[in-house]
Amino acid sequence: MKSNPNQSHQLLHASLALLCLALLTVGIWATVLLVLTTKINLALILVLGGGWVVLFCTVFGIVILWRLIQRPQQVVLAVHRLQWLLGIITVIIATTSLTFAYIWAKSGDAPGLIFIGLFLSAMPFACWVLVSVWQTTLNSPK
Repeated sequence: MKSNPNQSHQLLHASLALLCLALLTVGIWATVLLVLTTKINLALILVLGGGWVVLFCTVFGIVILWRLIQRPQQVVLAVHRLQWLLGIITVIIATTSLTFAYIWAKSGDAPGLIFIGLFLSAMPFACWVLVSVWQTTLNSPK
């Protein structure tokens, strides 16, 4: 039994919309939780601001991927935009996670927190490297 391409696009569209809604819900939940449980200081504002920028970049990346599925002829432009978004996400997560992991490590479990900060900053960097290789292969002569 063959699947209908229009039906699979609708399922993919619904899945990406649900993912965006889930990310937005987690962002709102984390913001409310952090504001209600800790005193508001500069570190909290930086973490929340960076988190929301990363969240919006992630949602924008999902939109780019959806447009890439709809218009595969514009793959070079979409991959270029995705590379820039992942670069922004990598810089924000690396600066916040490594900085605050170092600050929190001075007061507690230093090696564990440093490794958690390195892991958090390595995930978007690995995605950025993968998309950069993808862009390089698209731009290479046939």
